[in-house]
Amino acid sequence: MFRTDIIAMGAMLAIGVPAVAQAQNSTELDQIRKEIDELKNAYEARIQALEKRLQAAEAAAAKAQTAADQAQSAQQAAVAAPAPVEAAPATASGGLSNAVNPALSLILAGRYADYSQDPSTRSITGFLSKADTSDALGPRGFSLGESELTVSANVDHLFFAQATFGVTPEDTIGVEEAYGLTTALGHGLTIKGGRFFSAIGYQNSVHAHAWDFVDPSLVQRVFLGENYGDDGVQLNWVAPLPVFVEIGGEIGRGSNPPGTDRNKNGIGAGTVFAHVGDDIGTGGSYRFGASMLRTSTDSSGATLGELDDLSGGANQFNGDTQIYGVDFVYKWAPNGNPKYRNFKFVTEWFHRRRSGELNFEPFSQQQSGWYVQGIYQFLPEWRVGLRYDQLDQGSWDVGPLAAASGIAKPDFTPRRYSTMLDWNPSEFSRLRLQYNQDKSQLGLTDHQFFLQYIYSLGAHGAHKF
Repeated sequence: MFRTDIIAMGAMLAIGVPAVAQAQNSTELDQIRKEIDELKNAYEARIQALEKRLQAAEAAAAKAQTAADQAQSAQQAAVAAPAPVEAAPATASGGLSNAVNPALSLILAGRYADYSQDPSTRSITGFLSKADTSDALGPRGFSLGESELTVSANVDHLFFAQATFGVTPEDTIGVEEAYGLTTALGHGLTIKGGRFFSAIGYQNSVHAHAWDFVDPSLVQRVFLGENYGDDGVQLNWVAPLPVFVEIGGEIGRGSNPPGTDRNKNGIGAGTVFAHVGDDIGTGGSYRFGASMLRTSTDSSGATLGELDDLSGGANQFNGDTQIYGVDFVYKWAPNGNPKYRNFKFVTEWFHRRRSGELNFEPFSQQQSGWYVQGIYQFLPEWRVGLRYDQLDQGSWDVGPLAAASGIAKPDFTPRRYSTMLDWNPSEFSRLRLQYNQDKSQLGLTDHQFFLQYIYSLGAHGAHKF
């Protein structure tokens, strides 16, 4: 009996255990499937929520871009056609400023100069007299450079005006530029009237504080001075072309060297110029220019001091002077961003023709000169530069009396080598160290060292290309 019960229990266990195990496995599988379904539903809900957020963000970005484009278009329209005086905003960089509160800027400059030759006895043989050269070089030791005060503003919806006053170390004040400029002629036309630096060449219209070296090139100094300017009118036209094309002309009084004040009605000097430029890839751009200046002297003539040094006497020139020039500028920066690294290459060539009378004898002279320079910014605050200058005596045709007095073309080619290093903590300050090996005077070499500071205060417009 007991054995029979055991056998029956064993049979029941053999049948019941697999059934229980199967029931447990089915419950576990159902639980796993349920958890998977819950995860799928949760992730689908999150994905849908993210997709909605993405759509909202894209719509907001498109709206912001549209607003930015509209603001940029409005700004460009404001520059092309300035608003009336009461609505004209003050700006520190564009040159168009509020007429009630004009933009003010002040440039402070000074230097320390060390010359191995006495600057009071220096000359540029065949081109510039001792007196003119010593004035251009400046004194030895510490000296205050020329300070510039500029006031500019919109006059109204048609005109912009600017005046720049130079304060010399001798405590004299002169008007460097004072002109009015049209802003609403349209069709790429602009008229400037008053006193202004001529557009001849490249460096001539650049103020001294924006030069890449302490001093101007030799050819600039001997043919045009530091900056040749005149009282007159300039017409400028920018062509509506895919590349930059600018054509212009100037007429003026012609009272500054190389001309003289003729004390009569009419035009004393005229200049024409043309510029062509474009981008090269994403990082480079260039500008090519050609220009010509023509002026003349009055009946009293102009003193040619460089000939006085040769003859030991006074020499008066009466006649016409033409100066022809070509220039080329190339700028490069990685992807067009000059903040960290950039390079600037400039070269100019000028040719001067004089024809008329020297001390009442027929006289003609043709001379030329050129320079080439490169400036490399290798760190955000540091730049280094090299420059080479050369002047060529050309051809001289003088009368017998002038030849007898010792006036003849010198067998000498003036040259100069320059290098500089400057530190620019910001766009408003600059400290520069420069060395020149000057071989522009026959028979000597002048080793020149300069330490220069330039500080800019207030609103100051952007410089030219």
